[in-house]
Amino acid sequence: MRVVPVGSMFCSGDLAIPSLGPRKVKNFEDLEVWKAADRLAHDVFRITQGFPRTYLYDLSNQLRRAALSVPANIAEGSASLHSKELIQSLNVARRSLAETRYFLLFARDEGLIASDPYELMIARCESIGRMLSGLIRSVRARKSS
Repeated sequence: MRVVPVGSMFCSGDLAIPSLGPRKVKNFEDLEVWKAADRLAHDVFRITQGFPRTYLYDLSNQLRRAALSVPANIAEGSASLHSKELIQSLNVARRSLAETRYFLLFARDEGLIASDPYELMIARCESIGRMLSGLIRSVRARKSS
């Protein structure tokens, strides 16, 4: 997994990427934070396939929905023409990320996720959280300038 420093965050729409010069972001798939969140969502889907059926309609579903909500809200926000709506969607993504972290913790405590995969997914959550915070700061700074 490639971790992008907070200072080199992407911005939405036709805004330049702050530390990469004039390169433009054409769609949400160009955002490193979306790529990382998408990878996490796929990892969550793979790991929940191994959960017992008794967890199918509660923990598995909720964990999957929370994990899917992160890249989905980044994508939704990036389609907005208004920075306020983008920031709102990014904040929803942050809350969904926190929910994902809790469900992963719960699954680990229930013995459904081994320690190594859990630690890897939590590290990804932390990285995504830092990227989201950096992107929000960048959008706010561009909005106020």
